[in-house]
Amino acid sequence: MTTVLQLAALFACLACTAIRFPSMLKGRNRSLFWIFAMASLSVGLSIHAIYMPIDAVLGGINLANVLLRLSLFAVFFLLAAKVAAAYNSPLAWAMVRGPVGIAVLVICSLGIWVSYFFSTKAPSSTGLSALPGEPALTAYSGFGMAYMAYAAACVVVPTARATFARHLLLDRASAFLMCIGFVLVLATVPLQVLPDTNDALLRGISFSAVLFVAVGLALVWLSYLKGTKRRKAAV
Repeated sequence: MTTVLQLAALFACLACTAIRFPSMLKGRNRSLFWIFAMASLSVGLSIHAIYMPIDAVLGGINLANVLLRLSLFAVFFLLAAKVAAAYNSPLAWAMVRGPVGIAVLVICSLGIWVSYFFSTKAPSSTGLSALPGEPALTAYSGFGMAYMAYAAACVVVPTARATFARHLLLDRASAFLMCIGFVLVLATVPLQVLPDTNDALLRGISFSAVLFVAVGLALVWLSYLKGTKRRKAAV
């Protein structure tokens, strides 16, 4: 089941990246393209058949996992800022792009590198599953979780509010799906802290979150296209 969710999330992100590529070349809404592109990289590196050869090229010391974590930071930074702006939430925007948000991003990014440096780096393994449990590795996972949870928390309220606002049905559906995705991201926090959490359950929730957010963003773009057609027809 987890593999199905992984592949579905990867397909959704790659499809959205391909759809957005022509617009990116024309300079339209480039951040949305990079959100999908970096999400594709992150999801791809979570799949064993992709992770292992890429990490082998990088030296077999799990640098691919660092790349995965930092690409997720980029996704959540760009995504949260875009959602905050789209749903007219100055507070969420300030918490993501303001001094506090930038500080959280920098601290978590530095934390990833420092904890990685002090942790055991081999053998290469997807999700670092073959590495021994140690404080540095716990810190590494904690920093990776912290920024995504922070960014998701910033935009849960704006997306929830937009779900019940007087918008078109398609716009409310996209906000609802993204809100579910962000809530699922937050749900992984206590699950990662609990000692007996089922790893398959955790991965299933994580990839479900990716799917919900990706489909929600795709609906935003579809709504924009429909609105453009309506405006042209009215001219």
